[in-house]
Amino acid sequence: MFHPTNNKTLIQKTVWHLYVLAGSLFISVLFGLILRQKVFYDQFGLTWFLTFMQLEIFIWLGAWFFKSTKVDSPDFKKRIVIRLLVFYVSVLVVSIIFFLMIYAIQYAIYFDDFSQFYTNLRNLELKGFFIATFIGFTLGAVFFFYVQWAEAVDRTQKLREEKLIFQYETLKSQVNPHFLFNSMNSLSSLVRKDPDLSEQYIQKLSTIYRYILENENKELVPLSAEIEFVKNYFYLQKIRDEEKIELKMELNRSENIDILPVSLQLLVENALKHNSATRKQPLEITIHFEGLDKIVVRNNLQKKTQLNGSSKIGLKNLKERSRLILNRDIEILETADEFVVKIPVKTER
Repeated sequence: MFHPTNNKTLIQKTVWHLYVLAGSLFISVLFGLILRQKVFYDQFGLTWFLTFMQLEIFIWLGAWFFKSTKVDSPDFKKRIVIRLLVFYVSVLVVSIIFFLMIYAIQYAIYFDDFSQFYTNLRNLELKGFFIATFIGFTLGAVFFFYVQWAEAVDRTQKLREEKLIFQYETLKSQVNPHFLFNSMNSLSSLVRKDPDLSEQYIQKLSTIYRYILENENKELVPLSAEIEFVKNYFYLQKIRDEEKIELKMELNRSENIDILPVSLQLLVENALKHNSATRKQPLEITIHFEGLDKIVVRNNLQKKTQLNGSSKIGLKNLKERSRLILNRDIEILETADEFVVKIPVKTER
């Protein structure tokens, strides 16, 4: 089946590799002019091939070293310089190993006796190779450092924009007239029937708003705090829906674990919003760990026939925040009987 997105990505990667190939040709010609005073020379093809492979390795390692860099972190400059130095040394070592491997293969093709291997290696113009490698890596490191810095700035700006959307959507979803109407209506009934319970209800409601306001600007919060928040939120829903809904928390640990704020609550709210619930067919929501760094929120699927007021921005925003903050994706799985979302968490090592 034809996928336009996949095809576009393939074309972009192909174009990028062609750029690298052209760049390696330019560098090979430049080194020939500087070191040999001519464009084409013996071993030109090998130099071009080595340069191309070095650049490919260089780009791959660079993306790996700098993929989680955050410009707004307090020690950003220190971390970026350390990573750049380690990256530079790593690429230099890899390129030397790669050069020796190519030389050994060539030697094995043209010579049967390896007794002169090291002698012939010393007689090569290794000085020229190291000079060329040093210049190429220096220019490449400066260029790649600039590109990664620009990407990190762009990623941070995108994260700020996602934060603004998150703040708006979170506050809107919790303080919308429908939520307030249901809460006040339940509270009004409780005040007449059970004053003590109504007082608890008010305390839980105020705790919910306090949590949202205190954590709207944070990237991560302790899992224990998010769990308590979800419990308070579900407490209010439980009073209204009684035996129609159930929440099971199978989380036997929460210490030294951080999670995106209002993430579990968002998934619980989505389950309540999109599914019908009756006493005969209650909606059951379960939250549990999967492995060491992932939490699963699952519910039995009882889709409502009509759904009003769903912007579908909440789940999309959660995906973006997970990618930007944790560098990982959430997983969504829907079967005929169940809806499952797996959200990553951060554990302290």
